[in-house]
Amino acid sequence: MKTIGKYQILGLLGRGGMGTVYKARHPELGRIVALKLLAPMDMLEAIIGLPELTRRFEAEARTMAGLNHENIATVWDLERDDRGRPFFIMDYFCNNVGAVIGETYRVEAPSRVLRIDRAADIARQTLEGLARLHAAGIVHRDMKPFNLLLTASGGVKIIDFGLSKLRGEQLKLHGSEKVGSPYYAPPEQEADAESVGPAADLFSVGVMLQRMLTGRLPQLSCDPPSACNPDLDFQWDSFLVRAVAESPDERFASARAMIETLDVLLADWRARTANSCVLPLDSDAAGPVTNADKSPSGPPRSGSLRTGPKVGPEYFGLDELWRPQRYAANEFAARGDGTVLHQETGLVWQQGASDYPLTRDEAQDYVDGLNSRGYADCADWRLPTVSELMTLLTPVAQGRDFCVAPVFDTSRSRLWSCDRRTFAQSWSADTELGFISAHDHTCHNYARAVCSIDR
Repeated sequence: MKTIGKYQILGLLGRGGMGTVYKARHPELGRIVALKLLAPMDMLEAIIGLPELTRRFEAEARTMAGLNHENIATVWDLERDDRGRPFFIMDYFCNNVGAVIGETYRVEAPSRVLRIDRAADIARQTLEGLARLHAAGIVHRDMKPFNLLLTASGGVKIIDFGLSKLRGEQLKLHGSEKVGSPYYAPPEQEADAESVGPAADLFSVGVMLQRMLTGRLPQLSCDPPSACNPDLDFQWDSFLVRAVAESPDERFASARAMIETLDVLLADWRARTANSCVLPLDSDAAGPVTNADKSPSGPPRSGSLRTGPKVGPEYFGLDELWRPQRYAANEFAARGDGTVLHQETGLVWQQGASDYPLTRDEAQDYVDGLNSRGYADCADWRLPTVSELMTLLTPVAQGRDFCVAPVFDTSRSRLWSCDRRTFAQSWSADTELGFISAHDHTCHNYARAVCSIDR
């Protein structure tokens, strides 16, 4: 097994102009970590020089290590490999905002829309982390979805400080060197990256929030943003327009000010949602009806499979964002013993799920434990297939969807399947956002078991 320093390398997570990030394991503790190694592209090294790149790399590690905040990723170690190249160790998390919204190298393409409360929560946590950065005199300058890691419990961790600017620091930039990412960097940063202040990071958060709420970048469509999301109103429109104003002076004065306004908007949205639920609810609204297929489709596949790494979303009948092309309009009935029956297929599901997010192996152990104690009088509990998990998926909740009490426990939304993508990855479902994805077996998702009964 390849090693860097004492760490065992498990796989490649990403590669940028200045460094490469690996998934790694501490040999004695077995802990999974992210290892970032200085490995600049030849052109970048020729332009800037290895000494300056090394200085920046080590400054990034020290900057992150010096900030003790729950919304900033923690750096644990800074070492050199046997070739003298510096690397540092930081927290490893499987998910990030970019993956959750489905952003790809085609940044302009539409992405998944999040629930208002989930999108606002991600933005709020990001702003809390930025408030800490800005108080320390640091401007991140590369805020984007893939630089926001998500913990198993939904926490946000800011990463990638390689382009950050310290108060008073004069960073030597080559004329061809760009700071920030297209669409997420504000106009003033593109014009003069050395002069930007905290407002540059706030602009990036505004772009990310609008994308999470509408599925589109503000520079390309949705004017006003409420045209792309009926849950938004003119107050949200005003907030988002101010957040991405071209002039820094027209944006929010600080991350804290942006948080306070966002909190008011979210409280108002919750009050409006609660008030709308007081009105009578049509029976037709008691479940997902948008793009729903109400025709019988037969029982979903129950046998596990391994797809291989090259299959696309069409393999499972999904769209480009890995969502069902037709949602199943299924009716589930709680049985009163902690399980839910799907009458059409005869499948019995756990109403809840495992108490904690688990690795894939731990998820299988959890299911084995249900069988060993005969949970709910069923002896063949198992992890569901992707086909079975797809019967649980619904469109993202909007409007009066919130008025319908969910049958399943919604606090545990990322669920393992029994279907494997490779020997080291299995498919999973996000029941909150309604899509399918694959995760390494060391990732932490919940286990919701399913059982077939005779009818």
